[in-house]
Amino acid sequence: MRIKLALAAALALAACATPPPPGPGEPGPGGGPPPIPLDGPIAYTCANGAQLMVETNGNQARVAIIGGPSMVLPHAGDGYYSNGRYGFRGGGASAQWEVGRAAPVNCTGS
Repeated sequence: MRIKLALAAALALAACATPPPPGPGEPGPGGGPPPIPLDGPIAYTCANGAQLMVETNGNQARVAIIGGPSMVLPHAGDGYYSNGRYGFRGGGASAQWEVGRAAPVNCTGS
């Protein structure tokens, strides 16, 4: 009988547990889009059609251009990473990508 009571109590507590946060690609709260990750690589789509995978840490940004080269950009200022030819600024839901002397383009994270 004790085992049955303990099992019933454990099941009751499990039913009250907070559900885990949505995983990558799963809908967010209320069926909305999934949340932007707080760490790890973030996929960006830019206004000029460029698609990037970017992972930043304090000293560098690892950037993979979908269909193009991959690179490591050193930290060059407040939220800015550049190797002199390519530049990335921002993070999370919005960023800017620049190539050479062209004007930066806005990018949206997903």
